[in-house]
Amino acid sequence: MHGHNEISSSSGGSSPTSLIDPSVDSDDGSATTDEYCPDDPREFRRHVSFFSPSVLAEVDPSGFRPTSPSFCCVLTDVDKHLQRMVLLLPAFSAAATAPRADALRQWLAGFDVGWVLDMDDRRSLPRREVGRRVRAWAQALSTMGRVFRHRHREVRNPVNEAAAAELAALGQLAAASAGAMLRLAGSIVALGSSLSKLLAALDVHSPVSEAYPGLARMFSWAPSHAVSAASDAALAGLVDASRRCVRDLRTFIRAPQYPWRMPQGGVVHPCVGFWMGYLRCMLRNRVSLYFVLAGDGDSDTDSPPTTPLAPDKGSLVTELISCLEAVLEEQSAALAFPGLRHIFMLNNTSAILRRAVRSDLSMPLPPSWVLAREERMEGYIKGYLQMSWGPVVARLDG
Repeated sequence: MHGHNEISSSSGGSSPTSLIDPSVDSDDGSATTDEYCPDDPREFRRHVSFFSPSVLAEVDPSGFRPTSPSFCCVLTDVDKHLQRMVLLLPAFSAAATAPRADALRQWLAGFDVGWVLDMDDRRSLPRREVGRRVRAWAQALSTMGRVFRHRHREVRNPVNEAAAAELAALGQLAAASAGAMLRLAGSIVALGSSLSKLLAALDVHSPVSEAYPGLARMFSWAPSHAVSAASDAALAGLVDASRRCVRDLRTFIRAPQYPWRMPQGGVVHPCVGFWMGYLRCMLRNRVSLYFVLAGDGDSDTDSPPTTPLAPDKGSLVTELISCLEAVLEEQSAALAFPGLRHIFMLNNTSAILRRAVRSDLSMPLPPSWVLAREERMEGYIKGYLQMSWGPVVARLDG
């Protein structure tokens, strides 16, 4: 029934990705890899002479040339990153004399995330750049993990002094990289409560919870290791920040801070498309959202929770949609004619129902949710007929 009850509806609105999808072309903090990509093969041999002869046979020095401006800064090819790694690893060896900071910046810049070294908890991350930074960061962390796993498998056999030295340098590079990548988590936690912050916190929590335990197992980092402890603290901070944002979601839905005008003619309100899309984005990290909703929020000592969290994501989605429906009911009072108000609520309820059942939002919703909306739509139809045609029919009967 909900598939064909809408009358003169239009979805309107803006996608929730517009909150975190800025069109920013500049990339501060990026650097080239030219100084670590020598043209002379003899210079290349000098860089990698620290390692075993098998390393020299694997890398073609002719493949290293200064990166041209037209070439994409993100080197998605794992082999390219492995070759860059061979040049940078000597800076992380026990006998290294050169500072590691420059080598680390060059390593991260190859993944287009050199800007993480310029971030800290006290420096605010521009809100309009949150989405772009998080996407680049997640892609870099995933590719970086594959590169470390690939090189770790190659180096550990055969076991000799050269391999042990390279494994130690590889572990130092991994630790430095992982520690630097966690700076984004701190900057997101430092942001004020907002819709974009919640999505960003969930999008960062998921890769950290997946990648960092794997790195710890790979390099035998104990729980007391600096990176392990920092990742645990980052995850806890992201969960706590997400809980604060979840508590504010109902306030955000009711806040008149969005430039939406009440549509005329009973068509679908633009906020319906926005909020239903936002809820779908929120559910794309279900495991992270589970951790957010699993706690009671008592760790937030600065601002004790006034609104309890939902017991699960199904209850949360149900409550937020109910809040949206209540706002629409209040907005319908602005329409002049009572019959038009029923048309407005019929079309908006149909739009909410259609967007829910045709997406992954239907998974956490209880079975009775759909039936309740269908019955509500029947009530709107009857109300419209009674308010609009009841007086006319009564006169005809007379």
